[in-house]
Amino acid sequence: MKYSSNVNKEMTVKLLDWFYANKRDLPWRHDVRPYSVWISEIMLQQTVIRSVISYYKKWMKRFPDVHILAKAGEKEVLTMWEGLGYYSRARNILKCAHQLIGLYKGTIPDEYDKLIRLPGIGDYTASAILSIAYKKPYPVMDANVNRVARRILALKSWDLFIKKEVADLLKKIISSKDPGGFNEAVMELGQRVCLVDTPLCSQCPVSGHCVSYKKNLQDRIPEKKNLQIKSRETLLPILITENRKSILVFEKKRGVLQGLWMFPGISRTGGYAERMEQFIEKNISDDFEKHGKLTVRTHHYTRFAEKLFPFIYSVRKPGKKLKEDWMWIPFRELEKYPFPSVYRRILQDVEEYMKNL
Repeated sequence: MKYSSNVNKEMTVKLLDWFYANKRDLPWRHDVRPYSVWISEIMLQQTVIRSVISYYKKWMKRFPDVHILAKAGEKEVLTMWEGLGYYSRARNILKCAHQLIGLYKGTIPDEYDKLIRLPGIGDYTASAILSIAYKKPYPVMDANVNRVARRILALKSWDLFIKKEVADLLKKIISSKDPGGFNEAVMELGQRVCLVDTPLCSQCPVSGHCVSYKKNLQDRIPEKKNLQIKSRETLLPILITENRKSILVFEKKRGVLQGLWMFPGISRTGGYAERMEQFIEKNISDDFEKHGKLTVRTHHYTRFAEKLFPFIYSVRKPGKKLKEDWMWIPFRELEKYPFPSVYRRILQDVEEYMKNL
C-alpha cells in the first residue's frame, strides 16, 4: 500500500502525540545512554516489562557502565540475571562488554555495521541503540512493531516480500527528528493497544490509517499459530548432608542453561522410587535416608515444558567419588551461585521443609 508524504507525516505526528501523552514511566527512559539502551533492550527481549524493571535497576546499580561490567565474572553476571531466562543473553552481554573494551575503549559504536558484529546484538538491538541513544532514523522490528505494521497494511501471511513491505512502511513513517520516540511509540502501541487477541482499536491513535480496522480484519491479522509444546518429567533426588549444612548441585556445561547450577536428575518412568534410590547408591552413597517429597514444579522452555518432582534425602556418609561437575555447596553460599528460577524456588522449598525435620 502506498502512502502519500502527507499521510506519512500525519501518522507519525499522531503516534508521537499519543506516546508522549500516554507513555509509561520506565527507568530506562530516564537514562538514554547507549549503554543503558543496550542493556534494557536485551533484557526486554522475550520478557515482559514488569519483570524487567527490578532486574534493570539492580543491574545498573551493580554494573553502571561497560568498564565495570567487563571486570565481572560470568558467575556473578548469571546470578544477577537469574530469573530472566534465556541466559545466553547474559553471556553475550559479558562477551560484548569485553569486545567493547578491546575494540572501542568501552564506548558503544554509533554505526550499524559495527554494532551488528558484536555478540548478542542483532538488527533490532542495533536499531534501538541507534534510534534512541544516537537519534538516527533506524526503525526497529520486534513482534509488537510487526503486528502493528501488518494490521495497518492488512497483511495476513508472512514471507520475505511482506517483511520488506513492513520495513518499507516503517522507513517511510519514522520521524527523522525523533526516531527513538517513534520506535518506542510503535512498540508501546503494540504492547498496550494493538494487542494480539483483543486489539483496542477505539483507543488507537492511527486507526483511521489502518486497513485492517477499516475492513474489520484486525482479529485475523496476524494469523494465529498453533505451537506444539512438548513435555517431559524429571525426578530430582535432592541430597543434603546429614548435618543439613550442604546440598548436592552441579554446573550445567552446555545448552540453554549453560553456566547455571542445578540438581542431578533422572527421567521419571516406571518404578521411580526404586530408580532414585539406585541412582543415589550408584553415584553418591549407600547410606542415606528418604524424608519426603516437595511441591512439583514446572520449568517452561521455548518449545517444551519440564515437570520436576523433587524428593529430599539426607546422606550420612557421602563416600563415593562424585562426578566432575557435582559439588556439595554450603547452604549459606548458595546465593553466590546462579540457578534457573524454578530451581531457586525448589531451594526455598527445601529450606522450608528442613525447618520441620
